[in-house]
This record gives sequence, structure tokens and C-alpha cells, in this order.
Amino acid sequence: MSQRRSRPSRPSPVRRWIAENYSVPAMIVTVFGVLGSAAGFVVAVGDTDGENPLSWLMFVGPALAGAFPTLELAWDRKHDLSMATVSRRWFLFPAVGAAGAVLLMGIAELTVRATGALAAARAADKWHYWFPADGPDVPSILFGLLGYVAGLLFGLAFYVAVLWPLQILLRPHQAIAENRMDPSPEHFRRNRAALALMPLLVVNAVLIGVAIVLEIGWLVIASILLEIAMTVAVVRLQRRDPSRTGGDRKQPSPLRD
Repeated sequence: MSQRRSRPSRPSPVRRWIAENYSVPAMIVTVFGVLGSAAGFVVAVGDTDGENPLSWLMFVGPALAGAFPTLELAWDRKHDLSMATVSRRWFLFPAVGAAGAVLLMGIAELTVRATGALAAARAADKWHYWFPADGPDVPSILFGLLGYVAGLLFGLAFYVAVLWPLQILLRPHQAIAENRMDPSPEHFRRNRAALALMPLLVVNAVLIGVAIVLEIGWLVIASILLEIAMTVAVVRLQRRDPSRTGGDRKQPSPLRD
């Protein structure tokens, strides 16, 4: 009887997603980032005065793991900086790094609690720099969330201050095409102006969230009005690519990609 050929097993959806979205350097940085966060947590237990720089790995680890996928766009050969590409690098990838950091820091927290090291450090100094007596019950989650925010803001800042201006200056036609705008010369200036405003919309949206959390009423109102004004300006400035409209059907705005 002829033997049946064994079919190669298909990778799981998770493995396929990682292979499609994470480069090897990004995987390495993520692994070291989440491991560093756990090491920083253990070091921080004995750092009652907050003077050991290694304690900051609790934030730097997940922040670097989250921001690196945006940083590597600087040397990516495709130079794809469209909103559809970078939005997941801003929000999704930092969440992956923070989730890994929370998991390993949670294991580290369980360990230092089981050994009594955390309780002893708090007993020695109730105003412990990292773990005060009146601090959160599960600090590993808090530090992971702070690392997520740090990675998001760092990646966003690098994109707005470095990547996007260089893309508009050096490769404006590619930026226009990636965002489904009309590449014709008569609409070039309008579309480039619209592209220049798009990252500012994201920055201002973050500012709105910060203002709401800090309960700064006037800043909430001002930033919301600014967001509306910039959105109207982008919509009025941009000219969509007629070849991608699909006939008479309306094409979604690049802001929704």
C-alpha cells in the first residue's frame, strides 16, 4: 500500500499574525523588554529610595517593546507610513509588549510576595518609593499600563517628529498614494497639507484624553474644538483618488483607514 503523504501542518492564527506583523529584531526587543520589566520589578523591591536606575526597567521594558515596531519604520525598505499601517503600531503593538510585561511582572510579584521580600521592604519603609504601604494592591498591572502608555507616546512622538515629516518632504507622492489621495499635480499641495495635519489629529486626541483624566476643563473644550477644526480642514483639503472610488460609489476618507 502506498503511504499517504503527510500534509504540512498549518501555523496557528497567532503564529501567522506574529510572522506577518513582527520582524525578527522586533521579536528580540520584545522578549528582552518584557524580561527586563520583570527584572526591574525584582530590583525595585530593594530600591526603597528610587535611586537604582535598573528599577525603571519596569516601564522602559514594555515601552521599548511597544515603541520599537514604530522605530523600525525608519529603515524599512517599503517606507510605508500610511495611517492604516502605523495605527496598529501605535496602539496594538504596545499592548502586546505591555501584556507580556504584566504577565512576567505578575509572576515576579507573586514570587516576592511568597518569599516575604515585598512585605519586609514595606515594613522597613512605609513610604517605599515604588511600593508604598498605601499603594495599589497589584502594582505589576499598574506598571504594565504605564509602560503601555509610555510606549504609545514614544512611538507616536517619533512618528510625528521624525518619520512623517521626512515622508512628506522626501516621498510626498508615495504618502499621497498610500492614503488613497489623488496623485495628480493640480491637487498635490492640497493633499500634502492634509497629510501634514493627520498626525496632529492623533496627538490632539491623546491630549483630549489627558485633559479628561486630569480634569482640566478648559483644555478639554479647547482641544475638542481644535480636533473638530483640524478634521474639517483635512476633509476640505484632501482630494480622493478617482481611480479608487469604484465608479459613483463614495470612497471612505483616509482618516477612517
